[in-house]
Amino acid sequence: MKKKRIYASLIVLLIGLVGTVAVYFATAIYQTDSVALITDKHIKDTLVQKDKDVYGNQDETRKQVLHLLILSGKHKGERYTATNNYYPSQLVTQKYRAGQRIFVNIKKGQAALVNPKRDWVLALVLTITLALMVLLVGVKSFKLMASMAISWIIFYGVILLDVKLNGSGIILLFSAAVVIFSFVSLAIVQGINKKMLATWLSTLLGIFVSFGLCYLIMELTGETEMRFETGEYATQDPRGLFFAQTLLGILGAVMDESTDIVTSLYELVQTKKDVTVKDMIQSGRTLGQEIMGPLINVLVLIFISEALPETILYLRDNNTLSTTFGFTLSLGATQSIISAIGIVLTVVFATGCSLWFLHEKEQGKLNE
Repeated sequence: MKKKRIYASLIVLLIGLVGTVAVYFATAIYQTDSVALITDKHIKDTLVQKDKDVYGNQDETRKQVLHLLILSGKHKGERYTATNNYYPSQLVTQKYRAGQRIFVNIKKGQAALVNPKRDWVLALVLTITLALMVLLVGVKSFKLMASMAISWIIFYGVILLDVKLNGSGIILLFSAAVVIFSFVSLAIVQGINKKMLATWLSTLLGIFVSFGLCYLIMELTGETEMRFETGEYATQDPRGLFFAQTLLGILGAVMDESTDIVTSLYELVQTKKDVTVKDMIQSGRTLGQEIMGPLINVLVLIFISEALPETILYLRDNNTLSTTFGFTLSLGATQSIISAIGIVLTVVFATGCSLWFLHEKEQGKLNE
């Protein structure tokens, strides 16, 4: 069985690498922008000026002269020269490399740089991920792949519907999406059985009870110090988008925890003949204590890593810690706290739902 997994993993890796190469050289599939190749072996890169703000932060403005060969579209085969001004910090600008493939927009005989062609990087990362999944999980990895693909399709559909509705009813929309996400993911990976239904029920309870509690607290406190307007690219109601983000954030942590606890207690019921309700409750509590800490830490670390660049910028511009927290960290910290509450409550819900299996076993009716 181990050899089969290794061979299957190598096949997936080989197919993925071939696909990555095909994506790298693909040009005709793009309709909006043309693909261009930077033909320079050494790009001419000159200093335009040095910049220094009132806070002592230093940067430079540099200019690159790029020679381009168009690889796709009606201008295929044509050559252009373009300039690219960038900052070495590359916060909002891009530095290009010799031999790099990029997207350009050609208008009035001029080639305007759009961005690098990075699709092959995504294909390569996906290839490595799938190969490792097959190696470690085996046949079940294909169910995981199907689950991820369907989840992406559902998510894309939800986004399109949200755009069409222009953000009206966004909380209701994403609440329904959470129900669908969790059911489809669990049904594909575990199959529709009583263990899956127990996991799904505990997941939903953990999500909506914790979300409801925090929503109630925010209403009672008048949402004091909640800076919804600091949400990035909030083209709709920023408050609604915050709650939608929160629902999806809770879902990831809670479903992971529910699956671990319900599956572990299910195995306990299967293997220990004289297990009692008290044993189940104690085991669920112990499992929860082991899982809660790492899960909450993971959420906090993800939140910190996401907010780190903007936090550094605020602090370098001599903003106070309180101002920086309010504009860069407050919403993420609130979402982390709500998810942490969901993680704690899910221990109770997952253990309670698992007791159902003990009841079934006592009657000799337990089935997969």
